[in-house]
Amino acid sequence: MTATATPAAETREPRLPLGPMLRMQVAVEQRIFWRNKSGMFFTFILPIALLFTLALSNDPIDMVPFIAALGILSTGFQGLSIQLAMHRDQGVLKRIMATPLPASLLILGKAISTTIVILVEILIVITVGVGLFDAPLPEHPFILLGLVLLGTATFVALGYALASIIPTSESAPAITNAAYLGLLLVTVLIAQVDAIPDWLQDIGTHGLPLRALIESIDHAWMGPWKASDAWSALTLAAWGAIGALWSVRRFRWEPANER
Repeated sequence: MTATATPAAETREPRLPLGPMLRMQVAVEQRIFWRNKSGMFFTFILPIALLFTLALSNDPIDMVPFIAALGILSTGFQGLSIQLAMHRDQGVLKRIMATPLPASLLILGKAISTTIVILVEILIVITVGVGLFDAPLPEHPFILLGLVLLGTATFVALGYALASIIPTSESAPAITNAAYLGLLLVTVLIAQVDAIPDWLQDIGTHGLPLRALIESIDHAWMGPWKASDAWSALTLAAWGAIGALWSVRRFRWEPANER
């Protein structure tokens, strides 16, 4: 992804090889995350609390894949877009772009750091689901891992796309929460309400990224995984490509008052 106006620093020769620079950027992103106590709460504690709450009125085994998918949405989409908007308004992104760090490594570093956090989150959900709710171990663990990585890449790309339309950091929580809840409600309601026309249910079932993520995780975890389930992976990949292409054209590094 590149900014609408490529920073001058982008053309400079990096002082370090790309590999060490990327490792340093990932380490910085990890320190930022683990020092944020509220972010850790919403990432690790809230999904487990939600799992216990939903287990009171639903089969907890059915809820475990749903909570795993919700964690990817929350961390890779909602949390990342808020962080990007805040760092942009605070001038953090602009200052980083004045260093020899290429924009591509900044984006990749944030994506890798987000992936690490999500993998820890999924591991916690699996541990709680198997240990406390008697959920089975994933039936197709490697497919599940691949889908988690694909889902993370998709919602990270969509998180950048959402951040590109957020005007200021003050409006970031409202816009991201509206997008998060809107996507969640539309995904759930389309699957549950019988009065919705069949064509709209087909779009919701086969076309929305969150529905594709939930269903693919559920089938990879609980089984059976069928060849037709590859459609969910294609749906995720398509949404990831849309988010990436939008971000390439629209994402900006500088605060709105400096444009």
